[in-house]
Amino acid sequence: MDIKQRVLTASILLAMAATAATPWTKSEGAGDPAGPASPASNDPQPHAPAVGHAQARPAALNRLGPGFVPTVVASGSTPVAELEQHPVVAQARELLRAQKAADNGATAASATDPEGLDAEVYRPRDLIVEADGSQYVRFDRTFQGLPVIGGGLVAHIKDGQLRWVNKTMDLKLGEGGAPTPALSVDEAIASAASFFDGSSQRRPGTRVVYFAEDNQPRLAYEVAFRGTDASQRPAHDLIYVDADKGGFLGKDAQILSAQAATGRGFTIGRGQVTLSTSKVAATESNGRGRGFLLRDDRRGGGTVHDLAGANVNADTAGGEFAQLPMFDLDNVWGNERVGNVGRSAAEVHYGVSATWDYYRQQYERLGIQGDGTGVKSYVNGRFVNDRGTAVSNVNAFWDGVQSHMVYGTGEPGTTHPVVAIDVAGHEMSHGVTDATSNLFYSADSGGLNESNSDIHGTLVEYFDNNANDPPDYLMGEGVRLDGAPLRYLFKPSLDGISFDCYPVGGFKSDFISVVQLGHDPHYTSGVGNHFFYLLAEGQVVPASHRTTVRPADLTCNGAVELAGIGRDAAGKIWYRASLAMTERFTYPQARQATQVAAQELVDKGLLEASVVNSVACAWEAVSVPLPGGSSAARCLN
Repeated sequence: MDIKQRVLTASILLAMAATAATPWTKSEGAGDPAGPASPASNDPQPHAPAVGHAQARPAALNRLGPGFVPTVVASGSTPVAELEQHPVVAQARELLRAQKAADNGATAASATDPEGLDAEVYRPRDLIVEADGSQYVRFDRTFQGLPVIGGGLVAHIKDGQLRWVNKTMDLKLGEGGAPTPALSVDEAIASAASFFDGSSQRRPGTRVVYFAEDNQPRLAYEVAFRGTDASQRPAHDLIYVDADKGGFLGKDAQILSAQAATGRGFTIGRGQVTLSTSKVAATESNGRGRGFLLRDDRRGGGTVHDLAGANVNADTAGGEFAQLPMFDLDNVWGNERVGNVGRSAAEVHYGVSATWDYYRQQYERLGIQGDGTGVKSYVNGRFVNDRGTAVSNVNAFWDGVQSHMVYGTGEPGTTHPVVAIDVAGHEMSHGVTDATSNLFYSADSGGLNESNSDIHGTLVEYFDNNANDPPDYLMGEGVRLDGAPLRYLFKPSLDGISFDCYPVGGFKSDFISVVQLGHDPHYTSGVGNHFFYLLAEGQVVPASHRTTVRPADLTCNGAVELAGIGRDAAGKIWYRASLAMTERFTYPQARQATQVAAQELVDKGLLEASVVNSVACAWEAVSVPLPGGSSAARCLN
């Protein structure tokens, strides 16, 4: 099929013998990306490394498996009390001022009054320092002594250089002090009151601010109303009105009116489960009455939506959807009927929450983007191609353009809807890839992209550890009615097409290689999946296949008695290495990155020294060499 421009999509591609799903491709037609925008750019960087707020060190790190030593080293955000004195913050300020001066044809030394650089002040809110030395400083801003609402920015620094700045507004050099509003305080309150949907218990507080809009700072009043909303729930709304004309500029609710609730769901593969939902009033359900939304406010507000069998264009990733979050009166989702949409929705919602918890507890990552924001998931979709012709519904995909997930209905009589928990973990992990390494969806990097999702999808299943679906190294075994898996991580070639071993010269993206040699990312992922299994479990055949597969069949180089280091250790090595990958990474480069990541974790006291050699041996067992000229260690066995 033709490569589609700007479709940052990756799918589970359920390769069935009689029902071949449409392969999803990542955009390649534009050539190699030019890299991040220049520091002067105002555009948010869509694939900049995620900057999140780390939680306290998770308890999961105190349950470390084989390969870990007891020492735990905390990491994450710098305490707020230490930010002002932190040298990285001071460096970021100076770099931002130098950039501002350069953009305006001035110098930092010549512009030190309110009419110059000092009109804009950066106040630190957060600092993240990554393992590779990347530093992310999040600032709030004041301008001419006034807070800038919506003026926050994130500066990325590495090796003493300002790599990029994420911001929604570029303030120009100041021209004198802050102007005087034309409206009085009483006039501002009267203007803002018409935009407050509730009753106030006291006189609203006010302050003069700048409001970021259309890259221009608008002088505004912030009017703070406290009281109750139309549903008699507590309300605290900040209303912004133009300080000269009184027009409405924006609203920021400080209290989310929906109440977190706990519901019950009937799922396809996990039995009855507990779901995190939201209790809403009639005004919040778009006219559907009082009840519950399939929205998880405990995990960033992620929602599930019913496409109701609507067509989804499989060639262009479907685009935007208008369906509202699913609504229910009694907070019991689905039933025991086969094909019930509520069951599919409950399974997806549960899988998304399990994936969120997995990334948070194992890697201190809050959501796909690392920013604490949930995502939308759409179930019950039917796939068509550009010509409107129906294609296989045995598919699910992550749409990196819209940042949402779409799950197919499956094929009645052959499969369930494509909503298994390892599928949810797989798809959300495509989103993590888009937010971090942004691996191209072809050649070696395409295989790494798919392998990353298969690995984390499998680890999510182990993390959930549900007795109704015992975890294993079979990908998507809960989709087909006969229980046959979509992929085998321990011996990928068992599906008849995936690669166990890395071929000489690597994988290619030309048409002949993809079509005739099977260099599709869903099959080239086998090398990465095979490596991970050997690293985690060693040369041990799963009990389900001990009559048909020998330990000698698990390696490509004749290695014997290869020992594993455990899933937790292997997962942390893989995740850390994946953050260092770039768009066109190859398998040999991935080998080097995982060996470096393992050594870094050893140096931090989180892994035993022997794991570095284990990583090298597992890669050599699937025939992946080091990159040319690399001085990294070879396997000592």
